[in-house]
Amino acid sequence: MAPLLPEEISPDPLRTLCAWIDEARATGQPQPLAMTLATAGQDGRPSARMVFVRRWGPAGLEWITDGRSRKAREIATLADAAGVFFWAGLGRQVRVEGPVHLLPHDEVAAHIARRRPQARRAARAWRQGEPLRSRGDLHRRLAAVPPDDDPGAVPPGWVGHRMEPRVIEFWQEDPDGLHDRILATRGAVGWTVERRAP
Repeated sequence: MAPLLPEEISPDPLRTLCAWIDEARATGQPQPLAMTLATAGQDGRPSARMVFVRRWGPAGLEWITDGRSRKAREIATLADAAGVFFWAGLGRQVRVEGPVHLLPHDEVAAHIARRRPQARRAARAWRQGEPLRSRGDLHRRLAAVPPDDDPGAVPPGWVGHRMEPRVIEFWQEDPDGLHDRILATRGAVGWTVERRAP
């Protein structure tokens, strides 16, 4: 793969990030929309998990979740987060950092409406992270949820988040260890793009 040069990063690095996501999808990378999301609690202790980015573009990166989950509670306390995409088949990684905001209800409903019916039912059956006695509890609770009559109905407690990246770091593998690492930082008057040692 040709070296990644700073001038190959768009003046708006979010465009390059979106192009990399689109390329990962177009080339059939496994789980191209999976992003490791790192948050921190009030005590400063970090936690991380995978989320699926549902929309990406000039406004940022969006995902939906149960508002009672640990990640949502931590974002409500400290509205900054970090994320990492990794596409092994392309030898690429992108790291993002930035503030996180709640999505309006109608945008959450639109994301919910695009989910498979089984996933919508599951979201109404339990709270993310709540203790269960056994896997059988999942089946019993799911069986108790009535059929999905309104695809856009937001399950109780569910929210959407949008991260507005202020830092985007592009990393591209080189077989000889001369990996490309380009850091883009958003300031008050635009983006600064610089090469960093791998």
